[in-house]
Amino acid sequence: MSITLIRAVIIYVTVITAVRIMGKRQIGELKPHELVITVLVSQVASIPLEDNSIPLANMIVPILIFVSFEIIVSAVSMKSLKFRNLIQGKPIFVIRNGRLDEKQMKRLRFTVDDLVDAVRQKDVFDISTVQDAIIETNGSVSVLQKAESSPVTPKQLKLDVDKISAPIVIVMDGKPITEYFGEEKISESAINLILKNEGEEAKNIMLLTIDDDGNTFIIPKRGDSQ
Repeated sequence: MSITLIRAVIIYVTVITAVRIMGKRQIGELKPHELVITVLVSQVASIPLEDNSIPLANMIVPILIFVSFEIIVSAVSMKSLKFRNLIQGKPIFVIRNGRLDEKQMKRLRFTVDDLVDAVRQKDVFDISTVQDAIIETNGSVSVLQKAESSPVTPKQLKLDVDKISAPIVIVMDGKPITEYFGEEKISESAINLILKNEGEEAKNIMLLTIDDDGNTFIIPKRGDSQ
């Protein structure tokens, strides 16, 4: 039993490491070659779990090879547009200037139901308001609505609006977070100063965020927000 547990932990760590190396993408956002690698890694990783007599090297080595392939393909794709188009394909218009392109729909084996469903997922429930629709290389659909159906923006109304910035999490589950968005860092002393100004303690906070203008948002652990 202990051997199975240890093997399972090793396999888990190996797969997690491989996925981290390949980058962050949801299944629906994977390119064709990324999806193939992901499926192969999961299949290879499951084999040693089914039979403890199989050496873990029979799992680790193929996974390392698959990850290496992914890194090489990604590197070459960044350098060569032709290779990238060969591996990933190209975005394709299925609606252009408000007209459905049946030829491209047949080429992609994309039904009208598929299109209507994909457009709804972009919060567009009336397909007659679509100016352009593009099938991206990962299979998702990008939608541009006609000008008369698009939401009005402050720029169109010639209104001056305050700039906004993405708030950064600095306290989560009662603990200070000094590095939440990659290289976006804040010192623990700065977090403590913010907490002091707010009259709060980190241990009592479920979530605390702050934006570039110093505006904070707090959710105490008791579940009330302020």
